[in-house]
Amino acid sequence: MTELSGFPTRKQLRDLKRREIVRCATVKFGTEGYENVTLEAIAAELGVTKAALYNYCSSKNDLLMQCYELGMDRLVEAVETALAGNGSAAVRLDAGLRAYTVTMLRADMQYLWSYTRPMVTSGDKRSVQTSRDKLDMMFRDMLDAGIKDGSLRADLDPKLASLIILGAVNWVGIWFREGGGRSPAQIAAEVTREAMRGYLA
Repeated sequence: MTELSGFPTRKQLRDLKRREIVRCATVKFGTEGYENVTLEAIAAELGVTKAALYNYCSSKNDLLMQCYELGMDRLVEAVETALAGNGSAAVRLDAGLRAYTVTMLRADMQYLWSYTRPMVTSGDKRSVQTSRDKLDMMFRDMLDAGIKDGSLRADLDPKLASLIILGAVNWVGIWFREGGGRSPAQIAAEVTREAMRGYLA
């Protein structure tokens, strides 16, 4: 969150309020399910009127899209940090996939993987699809780097391998439930190991 010094401007105050609304919505969508949360419930949680929410979102689905943007930003940041570490491309790919999985299993991120995920069309100018593409390219580039440094199989197709790995990892968000005996970090380690099985040199 942006640090404020002195008296905040009207724009800064508006941005802070919007961020708090989105933060509240991500928690409620993630823990209670998108279908079960109303704008009235979000407004009540924040201590404002439903009418006040419409100053920051046009509908419940618009608010969900804003939550998606926040969630995708979190994923991109986590993966970028992990991939920037030391070691071979295979080691960094492993770290990136673990960071991706742990982040997506946060309680306030579960809305990302529900079956009610909003449709993002090619004409949508928002950042969700851009972030998805960025994540895919980061993993694809790391796969390509692994082929070049010899830590991954030389016959891999980076594009196809990225789609397969992310497909497997993304599915965890559908079936994971807290209290199942394994922590997100343990799940991330096991899923990443299985996802990369057969790709290592």
